[in-house]
Amino acid sequence: MSARIHLRNLTFNWGGHAATLVVMFFLSPYIVGELDAVTYGIWSLLNVLTSYMGIFDLGVRASVGRYVALYMGKKDPVGVDETIRAGFGFFSMVGGVILLVGILLGWLFPVLFKGIKPEYYDIVRILLPAMVVNVWLSAMAAIYSSVLAAHDRFDIARGVDMVVLVVRTLGTIYVLEKGWGLWGLASTVIIGNICAVLGNRIYAGRIHEPLRSFPFLYSKERLRELFGYGLPAAISNSGKKIIGQSNLVIVGLILGVVSVREYNIGSMLILYTFTFIKLIGRTFFPSIQKSISAGLEGEARHLFFRQVNVSLSVGLVIYLGYFFYSEPFIRLWMLQDNFDLNSVKSSAQVMSILALANLPPLFTSPCRGYLAAKGFVKFNAAISIIEAVTNLVFSVFFVFVLGWGLWGVAFSTLVARVLVPTIFIPLNLSKYARIPVRKFLITSVFPGVVASVLFSAICFLLLKIWCPMSWTSFFAHIIILLILWIPIFYFILLPKDYRQKINNKFKPSAVKV
Repeated sequence: MSARIHLRNLTFNWGGHAATLVVMFFLSPYIVGELDAVTYGIWSLLNVLTSYMGIFDLGVRASVGRYVALYMGKKDPVGVDETIRAGFGFFSMVGGVILLVGILLGWLFPVLFKGIKPEYYDIVRILLPAMVVNVWLSAMAAIYSSVLAAHDRFDIARGVDMVVLVVRTLGTIYVLEKGWGLWGLASTVIIGNICAVLGNRIYAGRIHEPLRSFPFLYSKERLRELFGYGLPAAISNSGKKIIGQSNLVIVGLILGVVSVREYNIGSMLILYTFTFIKLIGRTFFPSIQKSISAGLEGEARHLFFRQVNVSLSVGLVIYLGYFFYSEPFIRLWMLQDNFDLNSVKSSAQVMSILALANLPPLFTSPCRGYLAAKGFVKFNAAISIIEAVTNLVFSVFFVFVLGWGLWGVAFSTLVARVLVPTIFIPLNLSKYARIPVRKFLITSVFPGVVASVLFSAICFLLLKIWCPMSWTSFFAHIIILLILWIPIFYFILLPKDYRQKINNKFKPSAVKV
């Protein structure tokens, strides 16, 4: 696939997620101001527990996306059709289980988490089962979206996302203005997911005319195939959920729902950015998968190193910026009557530590994707589980033994990430995918470290000279940093062949005498 198509896909994926970030930037302070600390904490925990219900998909959602792309690469329309219908067949069976678990968690919620007032008990016990319906709706939408992704029509997929974003944003503002609180917020999310299912189904049917949803397929062969890839992927995904979101649950269990708000504000932008960076892998994965399926190993490796370069070029400047500018940013963003300077400081500490924790995945996430395309999903699953358990153990140790509070919960994520995937994933990339560690270090890691050191020095010096006290000065800092990042990116991270092409393009033509 040409670089132009990849650039187009990345542009639409990033554009869609950038729109989500913009909405989150303006909407989050409004929600914080409209909800008290307890209500906001409950809403955050409801969303986390609902996302946990996605574990019951057993990886079938990810597996459908993988096999749709694989069978398209093999030009096997029967395989594509049966994969899609088998995915729907599975989710038609698992929906009832998810609902029952949601009901159970709804009743246990007031008992498990500290600081919940009695007037919220009945509300939570009704809302949590209602919200788990979103898991089923999201799975349906994801299957249709995987068809668009396999056809490299990320432009359409992101267009549907934009419609859903508008519905959720306007709905959130409306229900909060009406004073509907948790009931209104839950209704808005459900309506948005219904729109996602309908939009993805309509356009997937237009792009892939043989698309069928019915009759559902319960073929043992297809389900075995989906589970063969999906179960390890589910384990891996579960580990990521524990790492990425269980910190909120730990805070709610140990420190109370009020503290959930401070941690959530500090981690919110990090999680959104992680998804933003993850879109790079989702954009490259179908092409890497199809190249490997077609036996084009050289092309697949070229795409892999291109993905690492893109991840570093985008991720380093963002996460290092979060680390150095966390406190001035959150102060400008959230400081209000409902969120005082102490809350700002706590959230800023969480944000800085989590920003550092997300630097290693800029190297390791592309490795995970390449290994998954090669079929080594069990290794990815094992690494995720080990990292998740390590994260959990250190969280308990830092909070209970050392008494570090929110700071300790965030720091456990950094420690686990450095000790587990950062070391073992590159080693196994060499073992399973035959990409030498030395080549990976020289080509990707070393340039990334050099670029990080240089950009960190720039951020540190700029803050020492001039600390932003208003949005105007803050955005002036961003512009300066981006301008100074360009030469670092060009001379250190941009591959040599791309630099040569740019130099040749702008090189003055020889003048004949």
